[in-house]
Amino acid sequence: EAIGYHPQVILAGRRINDDMGKHVAEQTVKKLIRADKTVKGARVLVLGLTFKENCPDIRNTKVVDIIAELKEYGVEVLVHDPMADPAEAWHEYGLELVTLNDIAPVDGVVWAVAHDVFADITPKQLKDLCGNGNGSGVVIDVKGLLRRDDVESTGLRYWSL
Repeated sequence: EAIGYHPQVILAGRRINDDMGKHVAEQTVKKLIRADKTVKGARVLVLGLTFKENCPDIRNTKVVDIIAELKEYGVEVLVHDPMADPAEAWHEYGLELVTLNDIAPVDGVVWAVAHDVFADITPKQLKDLCGNGNGSGVVIDVKGLLRRDDVESTGLRYWSL
């Protein structure tokens, strides 16, 4: 501390970072409940798995914490990440990556990684993915890429960090 080093600040930051996956999953579950979705068996699409945007590296990704926590609630989690290697995702985390064409309507979308390939996804497209066909799903925008008003105007529920 005499040289300006305050380990409690660093430790607090690490604790917050380590708990972020749980926090995002809890907010997802709360939004699903508010949208009158049954949490157990709800289908949630996670956009992005990699450690950071526009990078294929899945080592040390915190997205797996969100996925694991959602699964603890009984949520069926689908993961789409065109940047990640499907074989590596399966080997490292037991996750099968899906393509957007493979996805029947889901109850919610967690937009976890801001890949450039996702930049053109619109709130209308999210609505088409969500709500088991009726557009009443939820969007969890971890990176704050979307405008709340644009998403909510489609009938979707929105949450962002």
